[in-house]
Amino acid sequence: MGIIQAEPANIEELKIKANTKDNWETRLAAVNELANYDCQKSRYILTKLASSDRVFAVKEAAFNAAQAMGVTKKGLPLVAKRKDIGYSSKDFAKVFKRVKRDTQMEELDLAVFKKQFQIVSPEMYDVMQYEEQEKFDLWISASYANLS
Repeated sequence: MGIIQAEPANIEELKIKANTKDNWETRLAAVNELANYDCQKSRYILTKLASSDRVFAVKEAAFNAAQAMGVTKKGLPLVAKRKDIGYSSKDFAKVFKRVKRDTQMEELDLAVFKKQFQIVSPEMYDVMQYEEQEKFDLWISASYANLS
């Protein structure tokens, strides 16, 4: 199936899904659907995600879709940037300390910590859940243990 030269009927729904910061899978599904439609709105959304999403799978899919449509930015073709999650160890420490303080936790309770982490920083939670995948719980435990 080729790219349809029209606006999808559910463009507003796709726009909302593409702007969801706490679920990379929802954004990726929106990118995959937007890739089938070549219109001004889908081009804009794909370009935005290709240049600024913190989850590399979403960024890469948006880049490939925009490139297939021949999207340019200021007259130049889009450039695939290297993988960068946009968080430093200081950012993690700051959020982890806040979660620890908010939960008044002495010992790590993973379930409680994850729930509060998702409330405090849903975008960071989402990005790191994608990055660490099955090692996510281990990463949380190790990062928590390294808090000073």
